Amino acid sequence: MEQNPYAATATPVSTPTGTQIDALDVSDRWKQYFKGLQKYGGLEGQLFKAIPKGPERLAAAKEMAPPMSAFLLAFVFGFFYYLVKGMWKKGLVLALMTFVGLTVVVTVLYLIGGETLAGGARYLGGVAFGIMAPRDFYSFKVLGDKGWLPVRPF
Repeated sequence: MEQNPYAATATPVSTPTGTQIDALDVSDRWKQYFKGLQKYGGLEGQLFKAIPKGPERLAAAKEMAPPMSAFLLAFVFGFFYYLVKGMWKKGLVLALMTFVGLTVVVTVLYLIGGETLAGGARYLGGVAFGIMAPRDFYSFKVLGDKGWLPVRPF
């Protein structure tokens, strides 16, 4: 009997617990972020979306906030931040995606006469790295995703 390679596995995928997150070789601030993200539904954040607006949602958002240094370092160093964190595959693909995207955006801006805006567009690559770095680090460390795809579900 031939087996379907695209079929779901028989063993269920388990979500990491707090004790598994505590065993990771990351700083306490990263562990706090990972636990907060896990508590409210992981990257999709289904449980966070269910919280009504108000003080409970603000407290949950604070609990899920990644370290600010991750944004800043990824914004400034881009691919090299990913390389140091061990996510070079994702960093390489993200760098190529931002290069192609920025080339298109800058070309369009120059064609429509927005030279000033085109000059400011160079920061968009750093913004992309800064936004994606905490999510990618969570999927790398907690979920064990060592693949090439930097764009996980939003």
